[in-house]
Amino acid sequence: MTRLLLSVSDTLKKQLTPDKQEAILRNTFNFFYAVQALRLFTFVWLYWTINKYQFLRQRPSKIFWYDHALPSLVMPALPAPLLFYTVVALVAACNLYQLLRQKNHTLCQALLALGLLWLNLALWGYGFLSHINHLYLLAHLLLTFIPLSKKSLPHASVYLHQNINWFYAGLLFTYTLSGLWKIPSLLYKLITNSGDIHWLHPQAALVNAVVGHRSLDLDFTLAPLFTEYVLFWQVSFLVVLYIQSASIFTASRQPTRPWMGLLLLIFHTVNMLFFQIYFVVASVAIICLFMPYNLLFSKKYKATFSNVSDNAAAMNEDNETTASPFEKYRTKLNSKSYYLSGLLYMPGLRTLANLLTRLTRR
Repeated sequence: MTRLLLSVSDTLKKQLTPDKQEAILRNTFNFFYAVQALRLFTFVWLYWTINKYQFLRQRPSKIFWYDHALPSLVMPALPAPLLFYTVVALVAACNLYQLLRQKNHTLCQALLALGLLWLNLALWGYGFLSHINHLYLLAHLLLTFIPLSKKSLPHASVYLHQNINWFYAGLLFTYTLSGLWKIPSLLYKLITNSGDIHWLHPQAALVNAVVGHRSLDLDFTLAPLFTEYVLFWQVSFLVVLYIQSASIFTASRQPTRPWMGLLLLIFHTVNMLFFQIYFVVASVAIICLFMPYNLLFSKKYKATFSNVSDNAAAMNEDNETTASPFEKYRTKLNSKSYYLSGLLYMPGLRTLANLLTRLTRR
């Protein structure tokens, strides 16, 4: 079935314009090296997990419990060293095999993803289910469904290109959900004039900061930048709300995707520095997966695809005959500076620019 789909996609690829073909090649090249970077980081993650496991073994066994019944069926207690290190070895072997082969193997990747999830269960076994490693684990799970190999790079297909876009849509959907769920509760509390704390409440930053600092028994250091200046917190929250809610719409916009990765990285860094809310693994995963590798390895990129020009081909999403001044400008910028133009393809900017143009013409 996969071969049939690849054959059909190759036929479709031949019918595409050169700029669309280059978009497919660029997307595949960037994703291949993103996966390689993620696999290298996986060995670092395994080392960290082993150290964490050794620390957890010092805790009394009776305090190991789950809030939910399902994890307890898979890991009812902190696993014995033999079982734990056997799974670590299996995961490391699957990861190393695919890294050396430079190819995704469906069964091997499935075992790798399930093994990583099982190892992570130990961190959830003390009365709380956190977001620890969520983006990293999801990335490995979604990789199971992508037929990627280095040999296929010069012959990247439409099918693979679409799979890669769906991969990023799956990752970014978690951030979109994180943004969208805040909106109904915020509107409800504002409309009903509820006395409860909401995200724009003057005390919201303080409440958010107290949780992280109290759990780590730390004094406030940088948090007052948000707790003392309420307007700064409120504006920052609205910016984050936009970034999170709109993130999924950048999944298939290649010039915009690295910028979204950078914005999410800044978001996590601010949380770590100012609120002691740590997403270290998620931050590293974002760096691995959203980096524009065709710029970092430009010589290798051009050597891989002999028909790649000095400037990446424009997206050409805008119809030149009906395009607004904003659309014409970003298309022109796209042909000169591909990734810089990605900022102008952020969701909603075209609508906002066209609206402002109409208002100024009246």
